Amino acid sequence: MKSETNLIPLKAYIFLLLGVFCIAWSAIFVKLADAPALTSGFYRYFFCFVGLIPIWIYKKIKIPNRRTLFWIILGGLFFVCDMGLWNLSILKTSASVSTLLANNASIFVSLGALIFFKQKLPIIYWIGLFVAMIGVFTVTGRDFIENKNLGIGHLMAIGAAVFYAGYLLITQQVRESIDVVNFMGWSLIACLFFSYLICYQQNLQMLHFDNQTWYAFIASGIICHLAGWLCINYSLGFLPAAIVSPTLLIQPVLTSIISFFLLNETLRKEQILGGFIVILGVYLVNRKR
Repeated sequence: MKSETNLIPLKAYIFLLLGVFCIAWSAIFVKLADAPALTSGFYRYFFCFVGLIPIWIYKKIKIPNRRTLFWIILGGLFFVCDMGLWNLSILKTSASVSTLLANNASIFVSLGALIFFKQKLPIIYWIGLFVAMIGVFTVTGRDFIENKNLGIGHLMAIGAAVFYAGYLLITQQVRESIDVVNFMGWSLIACLFFSYLICYQQNLQMLHFDNQTWYAFIASGIICHLAGWLCINYSLGFLPAAIVSPTLLIQPVLTSIISFFLLNETLRKEQILGGFIVILGVYLVNRKR
């Protein structure tokens, strides 16, 4: 039994890192899609849901109890607010700066775990989080400083971080009573409902896009949301949000590398150095595990 228990966190970490790699493409696909940011968010949920349906049927659809369903719906609303604000911020600033600010969720998650769940976090955790944040700012700090438009786009990304933290904390709690596929299925229904309401209220374009935009929608739904969040939500069934959230700080590093190759955004020496600092910080956060 001891060997099996030891294998569970290792498997959870493997899925977590795979999930981080998948969601690192999120900002890239938003940039490649010639569509309103909120429309991109809706189609991300739509194509993810289409991909999840056969898996959900195979795993058997289960209706959660009323309390669990309430938290899933609330989590879906938080995720829509997170993605909506973040997608809008990506179009108003660089992909790396937007991803940096949105991933400040680690701070809010840590405080939430401390205040609401009374979760005691060792000093090495806070040191690791601090080191990881230094690394993230090293990766994208120059872009942030040189960008003179410190306005609505940056505030949107910070707002996204708050909702992101709420979603991770809710997911940690809900995953104790429901499997990952059923959680994803019901959560996506909530995401589609809230997302469509926002798009309808804003009277946004929903059809007649070029092929590249449709490919970006499909890739975002299947790669970033279906594969990425299935992996991350699976890991949240075994690892606390306070551990998962700092590990997600690897995302801005990967986004910067992908942006260098696909979007011709610069990859400088300090960004490479910052990437190693982030990995060191993430290692310190997870060291006891």
